[in-house]
Amino acid sequence: MDLYGVLELLGYVLRVLGSLVFGVAVGWLSLRAIKWQMGSWQFAIAAVLGLLGTFALLGHWVEGGATLGAFGLGAGAGLLIWGLGAERSEEK
Repeated sequence: MDLYGVLELLGYVLRVLGSLVFGVAVGWLSLRAIKWQMGSWQFAIAAVLGLLGTFALLGHWVEGGATLGAFGLGAGAGLLIWGLGAERSEEK
């Protein structure tokens, strides 16, 4: 494997990790925004549509399924993190 092959592999790995981290952030922020604006259903719909729109844009413009899969896993992890944090704050 030459230098370009190594750099290409490194680029794929960094793209997947970046999508995972971005997914966690977007999922967590979307649910935090929904929780913060409980009375405003328009804001909740906008947050959910924004999250789904991000999925659609990633699926359309990014080649390879690993990036979209990592974003989905990250968004799911963000949802789980939010849920675990809500349980801990209720216990206190």
